[in-house]
Amino acid sequence: MDLNKRIPNYLLTKANTVKLIVFTAIFSLVFINVFKPYRSELWVPDMTDLRYFILSSILVLLGMAVVAISRVIMYKNYGAKGRRLMLWQYLIWIAVEILAMAISFTIFERAGFNDSRDLLDMISISLKNTAWILLLPYSALWLYFSWDDKNKKLQRIESGGMEVSKDTTKGSLMMANFYDNKGEIKFSVKLSDLMYIKGADNYIVVYYAEGQKLSSILIRNTMKHAEANLKPQGIIRCHKSYMVNSQHIKLLEKKNDGLLVKLDAPMPLSIPVTKSYVKDVYEML
Repeated sequence: MDLNKRIPNYLLTKANTVKLIVFTAIFSLVFINVFKPYRSELWVPDMTDLRYFILSSILVLLGMAVVAISRVIMYKNYGAKGRRLMLWQYLIWIAVEILAMAISFTIFERAGFNDSRDLLDMISISLKNTAWILLLPYSALWLYFSWDDKNKKLQRIESGGMEVSKDTTKGSLMMANFYDNKGEIKFSVKLSDLMYIKGADNYIVVYYAEGQKLSSILIRNTMKHAEANLKPQGIIRCHKSYMVNSQHIKLLEKKNDGLLVKLDAPMPLSIPVTKSYVKDVYEML
């Protein structure tokens, strides 16, 4: 485990911070009522289920006040400002939350119910139970947030044909995604590296720059589907069998038999433009 790795951004968003606080509160209330930690069922003589539920709710509110204050501070200092929070820092933060909540529970039990047990024993037991109360929902939510983040990215890819991932140090990186005839993503390439696409029957060949050479990949799909998917990203259909990336058009050259598109590829490259697509090319440019 790389402790110097930055934690995912989805752990620091405002919406997920609220979800974490609410879910942890519900989990804590259920946990306390089911397992009755801290010998809490003995705090009050003749404890009824209703009185215990009210008492445990007060205890949960106390604990959630600690979590809420902690998470608001985390969000304002890291999530809202886009600052990096490393994994080791995040783990220490959780440990401090557990300690603060355990001490709060111990003080509540000691002062409110005159518990005469040894203070260190009370804190030790409280730490163990508080760790369960926080670590279980935290772990479950981390898995859920990760799944939800990947699911949203996949939906954006499927609906828009592209995915934009943001990096605070490198700006935005736009990817062109290519699907097979079943609608599954088979290949993604940085849009600025994509040169052109060539169609052949029910296949397309994607040509892209890889260093100082031109590489290609064969995908089972049609030009029609590829055009519908990539046109919003500036990929122009210029021929029955060709699409070109408008970012790399260096010049248009008129020939006796039509137009040629010249691309600033790693090697000299000219793509024919047929009459039926001349208007589309001019409009795009």
